[in-house]
Amino acid sequence: MRFVRPALAVAVALLAGACQSPDVGQRCQLPFHLGATFPAPTPATVSGDYLEVGNTTCDNLICIVSPAVEGGRYNGCAGENCGYCSKPCVSDQDCATSETGLVCRQMVLDPAFIQALQRTDPALLETYLSDIRFSSYCAVKR
Repeated sequence: MRFVRPALAVAVALLAGACQSPDVGQRCQLPFHLGATFPAPTPATVSGDYLEVGNTTCDNLICIVSPAVEGGRYNGCAGENCGYCSKPCVSDQDCATSETGLVCRQMVLDPAFIQALQRTDPALLETYLSDIRFSSYCAVKR
């Protein structure tokens, strides 16, 4: 029975380490751009939110570039990192608003893009977007 307590302590320590808070608000880069024709989005050049799912530099694989807002902390770029890591949320509390400045708000992906993908390759649509077509994410307050 002596070995049960040390094993339990190790298990608790491992679980506590696995529950670290995600990197919401940390800077990330949207790598997709095609030179001068389609430059990488920046807060100064976008008119709407750019959301990338599958960005491996973020814990939750979501990187967003939002349009600049007055006095916003994500108005510029940190080198080539013009986006910020995000995650799905249900309330501002999920976004650690006091630390990140981000709020939980709904983002709707372009319906024309979704319809085009649905017509061309429904399996691809399901693979990459699944149920995230209409969801709330930690994002810059508008």
